[in-house]
Amino acid sequence: MGQWRRRRRDPPALQGPPSETSGAPSAESQVPGRKHNICMVSDFFYPNMGGVESHIYHLSQCLIERGHKVVIATHAYGRRKGVRYLTNGLKVYYLPLRVMYNQSSFPACVHSLPLLRCVFVRERITVVHAHSSFSCMAHDALFHAKTMGLNTVFTDHSLFGFADLSSVLTNAFLTVSLCDTNHIVCVSYTSKENTVLRAALHPEIVSVIPNAVDAADFTPDPSRRQDGRITVVVASRLVYRKGIDLLAGIIPELCLKHPDLHFLIGGEGPKRRVLEEVREEYQLHDRIHLIGALEHKDVRGVLVQGHIFLNTSLTEAFCMAIVEGASCGLQVVSTRVGGIPEVLPEDLITLCEPTVQSLCAGLETAIARQRSGSVSSPTSIHARVRSLYTWENVAERTEKVYDRVAGEEVLTMHRRLLRLRAHCGPVAGSFFALLAVVDFLFLLFLQWLIPDQLMDAAVDATGPHGLWRPDQVMDAAVDATGPHRLWRPDQVMDAAVDATGTHGLWRPDQVMDSAVDATGPHGLWRPDQVMDAAVDATGPHGLWRPDQVMDAAVDATGPHGLWRPDQVMDAAVDATGPHGLWRPDQVMDAAVDTT
Repeated sequence: MGQWRRRRRDPPALQGPPSETSGAPSAESQVPGRKHNICMVSDFFYPNMGGVESHIYHLSQCLIERGHKVVIATHAYGRRKGVRYLTNGLKVYYLPLRVMYNQSSFPACVHSLPLLRCVFVRERITVVHAHSSFSCMAHDALFHAKTMGLNTVFTDHSLFGFADLSSVLTNAFLTVSLCDTNHIVCVSYTSKENTVLRAALHPEIVSVIPNAVDAADFTPDPSRRQDGRITVVVASRLVYRKGIDLLAGIIPELCLKHPDLHFLIGGEGPKRRVLEEVREEYQLHDRIHLIGALEHKDVRGVLVQGHIFLNTSLTEAFCMAIVEGASCGLQVVSTRVGGIPEVLPEDLITLCEPTVQSLCAGLETAIARQRSGSVSSPTSIHARVRSLYTWENVAERTEKVYDRVAGEEVLTMHRRLLRLRAHCGPVAGSFFALLAVVDFLFLLFLQWLIPDQLMDAAVDATGPHGLWRPDQVMDAAVDATGPHRLWRPDQVMDAAVDATGTHGLWRPDQVMDSAVDATGPHGLWRPDQVMDAAVDATGPHGLWRPDQVMDAAVDATGPHGLWRPDQVMDAAVDATGPHGLWRPDQVMDAAVDTT
């Protein structure tokens, strides 16, 4: 019970206006150099593909390299259940939670508490980092982590409106979920403003840490481009939010003006039918190529075939796609929405209003630059993007957030209930305060049923005490053949060298060689020890002797025949003779009795 009594200071949102230095955390509130046990929680992770999934994976890998212990909790995907290990010992818990809609699990706080508590206790988690406003599992994890007295961090990857019903409900739920969260991370300054307004947060507890791209996976290859044409590449989900209706209006107009213009579109979604109708109506089958769904490993192979990358999104918090396109050396044309203007320098992107006319004008400008040869080389564009966004920088900045929240106290249950009522209103606040009390009582019951001290601690695969360390495991690409290889030729059997060489581990005098030892003077298979069908079966020492087997030509009809006429039925004699078994008075003879 002592762990639930830790306290933290109220965020400035409830203390009045901050001072001039409130944006910088005090030295006492930070714990630099500390190694954390982190649990990333989200409904969205591999094998599902997307920006959130990629962000969680790459951030986790970089945090592991910096010495932290990282585990991931997500819901089960089909037959992928239980615990799985990924690169560098990254442990993933695929929990048996029911999926409600669009890979988001059902919001059942009571049901998820036993599972998440087991993960948090066994892995000795100190920081719970939840991702995505769309993930119910992420909000459940924040709720339970606060009940258990753990520090919490939330990363928002999306932008929301304020008018439609879906946004109103999501914003209300986000307000409850983030009102007592230690720190929030957004991927752009536009996203920060959006989140602060939606959840009524103080800007001091919200940081901006952008996404990144693994530049080694998105290198340019101009040789893949086809001469005599200009190719525009689109890679996104074919849904309304990605502006596919705008794309459908752009294609016919530009294809009519530029006979050498082709569109290469990768992605899948309900708006695919709109593009197919445009292709049919304007007979553009040879100029519009719909690839369909793309795996992440195949995206680069599509991007390098193009000259221009087009993004028509209606809302984006960051947009990883345009960074990947620029990394492959393409000109980028995009709508000016959300946090996109913050992502790339002005000379690497052409920004347009989300209208067909503006996007057509932007593409016309990019096409003119491409034909005149006034664009930068793909290699130089890749080099600039490579220096702008790296996952190592993202991990370093996220680590500072963990150090900050590690020095903060966690609200007691009493203060947490007061915060919910004060921040969320008398109705919603009272309801979620009651839910927090139920969650706390259920936690006490679980602790009585299975005390924390009786739950076995999991073996650390990563972190400062990790047993699976990079310098102790076999890396097929590096350690197996490099100067510090763990698999050395003098310690293992090499079929090409050690098996037949001077120091071969398989020596002819120790194994049976069918070409030499089987028939040679020292052969292990000797004629006097095996049965030779050509010699021993019929010779004087034959194992198959005529007097021990039945000879059908001799014994069947001879004086010693085993088949004797008086023991078998002879159809020619016994059927009609005095001892015939078939007698005329017992059978019907058609030739006699009928006439």
